[in-house]
Amino acid sequence: MGTISCQALCRGRKSKTGMKNMEMAEWVIVVDDNIADLKLAGHVLSENGMRVTALNSGQALLNYLVQEKQPDMLLLDIRMPDMDGFELLKRIRKMEEENGKEHIPVVFLSADDRLETEREGLALGAVDYIRKPYEPEILVQRLKNILNNSKRIIALSEEASTDKLTGLLNKVSVNQRLERACREYRGALLIIDLDYFKLVNDLYGHEAGDKILSVFSNILKKQFRSHDIVGRIGGDEFIAFLRNLCDAEAVKKIVQRLGEQLGNEAQQILGTDMTIPLGVSVGAVLTEGNADFMTLFGKADKALYTVKQNGRHDCAVYDEADRSQPTEEKSEASLDRMDMVLSERYVAKHAMWLGQEAFANIYRYMYRYIQRYHEKAYKILYTVTPKTDMTETDFAVRMGKLGESIKTTLRNSDIMMQNVSNQFFLFLPMVSEEDIQKVIDRIQNAWTQNGYDSDLVIVYEAEAIVPEEAKKDQDTDQNLPWIVVVDADIAVLKTAGNVLSENGMRVTVLNSGQALLNYIESGNDPDLILMDVMLPGMDGFETMKRLQNGGNANGDFSVIFLSDSDDEAAEERGLSMGALDFIKKPFAPNVLSIRVRRALEAITLRGSGKQ
Repeated sequence: MGTISCQALCRGRKSKTGMKNMEMAEWVIVVDDNIADLKLAGHVLSENGMRVTALNSGQALLNYLVQEKQPDMLLLDIRMPDMDGFELLKRIRKMEEENGKEHIPVVFLSADDRLETEREGLALGAVDYIRKPYEPEILVQRLKNILNNSKRIIALSEEASTDKLTGLLNKVSVNQRLERACREYRGALLIIDLDYFKLVNDLYGHEAGDKILSVFSNILKKQFRSHDIVGRIGGDEFIAFLRNLCDAEAVKKIVQRLGEQLGNEAQQILGTDMTIPLGVSVGAVLTEGNADFMTLFGKADKALYTVKQNGRHDCAVYDEADRSQPTEEKSEASLDRMDMVLSERYVAKHAMWLGQEAFANIYRYMYRYIQRYHEKAYKILYTVTPKTDMTETDFAVRMGKLGESIKTTLRNSDIMMQNVSNQFFLFLPMVSEEDIQKVIDRIQNAWTQNGYDSDLVIVYEAEAIVPEEAKKDQDTDQNLPWIVVVDADIAVLKTAGNVLSENGMRVTVLNSGQALLNYIESGNDPDLILMDVMLPGMDGFETMKRLQNGGNANGDFSVIFLSDSDDEAAEERGLSMGALDFIKKPFAPNVLSIRVRRALEAITLRGSGKQ
């Protein structure tokens, strides 16, 4: 048997339009050596709007993944000849790691009902374990829940690893990938710097500068191959690793094309009369693999320094035998280089508007400085609401303009961030009590002159930061994942409490649905609720319904149902209500802790857990 595609499973019932829509649907590959099981799974999933590819062996899947794009999910049988599901998953993960690809969510579908088998599957990284024979509706609901969570996780992961302006990898993510690439592959490491980019910002403004950075990132994407690694590591600095390219002349030709294309694009943006000598300087180093990334980076950086010292607009490849290259022992050269690099960076005359992570790092450093040297500072929180009905898009635009107004009003020693969609948080060092009102008035006058307060209500809170003894860290227990377990069986509460506590979680136990509602109404907001279905007085379903109707500060509650019943209708009902999982009692301690950990990871990544 070869491959059964969605088209084959649905032949005779789908129009061309239907087939096109199916190609855009969520794509699941099912692997099972039993043809009847393959056809059943294919039929159930395709009937529920999924695109299905069916394969009859692990090796067939490995061969398929080499040739095709990644599917949205893999549904694997465990007991297969030649290669079982566990070994297959290990090989898939190895392939993904070697090719720098994201992990495909894997669900095991097996008739093996032993807890040891389920435990092993989850420990290997499977997102779920479903037993045969299965109820079609429950299978579909579980897979849809996983796919929805996977989409959220992928989107958030991409957002966390991508530079927003250029769409390239950000500094943290690209460095992580380069550390591995330099160890495992031969190739060329390039540090790429845009010459005289500061003048673009000075003469044409930041909007033009952002356009230059955006088009240059597109040039890099087109020039480099899919298995090359490229990212942005600074304002106008980029880095790239070109796998299996160890020819210095080939590297120089690539750099020459980058410079030519940047010049052409810059004229389109800035005009043909542009006088800025915008160009590209590149320092490169070749490696045969098994190398340390930071060592290679230092060599490429020295090569870049050589280019900067000799007129820019060129590429230098580091040569171990070249005695003329700068060395760390020459302190004069090091100081000269620092002066050159820093003088070329754009020093703004306004506040730094930072992302939350960067803001937090600088804020903590400056706070310690103030405490140590007994300086003064102020922090201000601006909260904004629309006066009249306004779309989210219009409000976001207004917030962006307001943020720019605040930024340009402040000093370049001040820092700010957009805390949430309707708040700005400002940190103003070296501001006294006598001066803070002047700063606030200046900010307000600026946005009033620009008309930003005509349709917005803007309120602020200001608080002085004065020297004092450092506060003691809060009880570390408060920072642990917080789980509430609700069950009328004291033995279950005790077992679950012990298992989760031993696995680094903070646990609260309650014995009824009403007790949970009262607990939540008192202002408690746990990360996850484990709740028995058959609670006395008010069952778990009714309790969850009331939780959903009541809502909370985060918008909803994350629930896993516990049950000692094999009633599939109850499981289907719980999942359809939005439960993250359905765990049967008595549960194995290891399985419980793994499932809870998986749920907490999904909650955190999709933004519904504690920050």
